[in-house]
Amino acid sequence: MTDDAGSPSLEQLTDVVRRGLKLSAGAHVRFSEVMEFSNINYVYRVEVPERTLYLKVIPERGKRFPARLPRERVFSEAEGLRRFRSLAKDAVVIPEVLFVDGEAMALAMSDVGDQREVLFGVLPGRFDLLSEQAEALGRALGAVHGGTLGDASLRNAQEEVMVRRIIFEGLLAPGAQQLFPELWEELNAEMQAHKECLIHADLWTKNLLVRQGAPVAVVDFEGVCCGDPAFDLATLVAAALLPAFENPTLVPASLAFTSRLLQTWASACGSGAWPGEVFPRTFRASATFLAARGFGPFAYSMSDAGRSRIHRLARSLAAEPPTDLEAFRARVAHSTDSVADAPLGHASEVG
Repeated sequence: MTDDAGSPSLEQLTDVVRRGLKLSAGAHVRFSEVMEFSNINYVYRVEVPERTLYLKVIPERGKRFPARLPRERVFSEAEGLRRFRSLAKDAVVIPEVLFVDGEAMALAMSDVGDQREVLFGVLPGRFDLLSEQAEALGRALGAVHGGTLGDASLRNAQEEVMVRRIIFEGLLAPGAQQLFPELWEELNAEMQAHKECLIHADLWTKNLLVRQGAPVAVVDFEGVCCGDPAFDLATLVAAALLPAFENPTLVPASLAFTSRLLQTWASACGSGAWPGEVFPRTFRASATFLAARGFGPFAYSMSDAGRSRIHRLARSLAAEPPTDLEAFRARVAHSTDSVADAPLGHASEVG
C-alpha cells in the first residue's frame, strides 16, 4: 500500500477510512500529513463529513528512523490506548480508538486537539502550561501504573524485544554513551530489569497537547510496553528540566513540577512501599533522558551553555543517583548554578 516514494497510497487510505467509519463510497475524505515529530510512522489528519480524526499507518521500515519492526504492533498500540484511556479516566485526555485496519495496518483515533498546542513548541516561553498539569499527569500515571502492576505485556515476546531494542539501543544509547559511556551498560540493565507495569515510554513534550485551564492530552502510544514506571516519570522530569538548562530562572518551577508530579503519583498508584523503590530509579533514569535530548539522534536545538549544564547534571545523576527529592533538588540547583527556592510541597511523601 505504498507509492514509489514509499508513502502510503492516499487512494487506498481513502478506502480504509470509508470502510472503517462505514461511510458511503462517495463520502469526502481529505488527508493532511503530519510531518513534525513523525520519525517512524506516517500520520495524517483526516477530514470527513462533520468530524476530524487522525490516522496512523505503520510502514515496514521506519519513515526517518531506519528500523524494521513488525507492522502488527499496531494492534498492541491500539490495546495500549484502550487500557490507558480506561484507567486514566478523566485525569488526562487520551484518544479513542475508532478502528484498526489489519490490511493496511492503520490505526484511526479521535482528534484530541480541541485548540490545544503541542507543548514542545510553547514550553520555553510558557512553562505554566506544563506546571499546571503536574497533578493531572501524576494522577493518570499512578492510576495506569498501579492498575497494571504485575500484568503481562500487551505484546508478544518477539515484538516486545524489538520495541525495547529500538527504545534503548536506537534512541537512548547514543546520547548516554557520549556523556557517561562507562556507566551506560549498568544504567541500561537497571532500566530494563523492572518490568512491573504498563508504561507509555514516550512522554516527551511532543506528545503532550496543552491548553490553559484544560486537561492535557496525551498522544502517540507507539512505545507502550511492560516496563519500569520510573521510565515514564523520569521522562517527564527530564522534559521539565530541559527549559531550565537554557534559562536557569526556571529551575524552581521545574523542581516544583517534579515534586507535585511524584507526590500525586505516589497517592494514586495504590501501593505504599512502591514509591520508595521507584523514585531513586526515576532520578537516575532522568540522566539517560537528559543525555538523549541533549546529545542523542533527535537532540533538541540548544546553546553550548545549555548542553554543558546537561552534561554536568546527567553525569552526576548517573554516577551517584540521589535517594530522595531533597538530594535531587540540591543536585539540580548545583549543576545549573541556580538557587532552588520553590516550595517542595510534602517532600517527605515523595521519598
